[in-house]
Amino acid sequence: MPLIALLAGWFQRVPHPGKKQRFALLELGAGLFLLLLAHIVAMHYLEGFDWWSSIWLTFITVATVGYGDVSAKTVWGQVATLALLVIPGIVLFSKLLSEIVDRNAVRRERQLKGAWRWPMKEHILVFNAPQNVESYMSIVVSEFVKYPQYEHAPVQVVSTRFPNGLPTRLQDMNVLLYTGSGNSDETLAAVNVALAKVVIVLAPDPEQEDSDAATFDLVHRIRDTGSKAYIVAESIRDSNRRRIRAAGADATMRPIRAYPEIAVRAVLAPGSELVIEELFDSAGSEYRRVNTPAIEMDWRDVTTRCIASDLGTPLAYVEADGNIVINPLGSRKAHFTGLILAVLDTAQWSDDDLIRALQS
Repeated sequence: MPLIALLAGWFQRVPHPGKKQRFALLELGAGLFLLLLAHIVAMHYLEGFDWWSSIWLTFITVATVGYGDVSAKTVWGQVATLALLVIPGIVLFSKLLSEIVDRNAVRRERQLKGAWRWPMKEHILVFNAPQNVESYMSIVVSEFVKYPQYEHAPVQVVSTRFPNGLPTRLQDMNVLLYTGSGNSDETLAAVNVALAKVVIVLAPDPEQEDSDAATFDLVHRIRDTGSKAYIVAESIRDSNRRRIRAAGADATMRPIRAYPEIAVRAVLAPGSELVIEELFDSAGSEYRRVNTPAIEMDWRDVTTRCIASDLGTPLAYVEADGNIVINPLGSRKAHFTGLILAVLDTAQWSDDDLIRALQS
């Protein structure tokens, strides 16, 4: 009777909120194993089959294959098959398969919605992904995978902005999501921040200066975990950069969301983020185009004459047809009718000064 009651409980079982799913699977698996074992023993003793034939008959029956090469002949053997396999065994086997399918579906949903803890290490974490996460992250990932040391590094976004999961494009790029606040020790543990290789901390809101306080706190928390990751953090106010670096950031950058590559450059070429920022800043350096007569000379000579005369740093030259050649090799013979230079915004020289320096 206890066995009948147990089987009845399995058939009528509904999910219990206090019972983890893996325990339910173990329970079903154990029940099915006992039924199969009982049938194997019954076939051995009631039908006189050898052990292998008993096992073979049991499994092809519960799997509803039924080749017919081996079957129960006696009444008691047939009764045992009905009582142990045809009624409870097949149903229990189907229920176990259904539970496994349901578990995988739930697991996949949790993964997509950022509720899954991935056992990662040497990975790249991005905290506070922006609203334009699809375009921003696709560029970041594409830039990182160009380099062998990051080609196979998993990438995970940590944010609360995507309750329904990341865009399909990022899922196709194998970008993972964890839904949580970075300023939470539980979240940091869930994303294995202590084992990360690179951490990019974006400002929660690039329009709000108090975002720097949240960035400072997050960087400090990451270092408190013992993380040795290379941390790049956005700083809205330049005056807060020193504090954020003191908290543990290896590099700081302004929130220039139109150029996601800046975060990657800060990791691969530390200090280059400061150079790139100058491109977007109206103070400090500026970029001047100077039209010149048709000139032909090695590019190394062009750069030498400009720098020696304090005329700035040539970055590109303009060919007669308007084509712009950027950062050419020094040995390249340049044929140009104009130059583009990086100069200080306080520079006082004129276009004629530059032309004289080139023609001298």
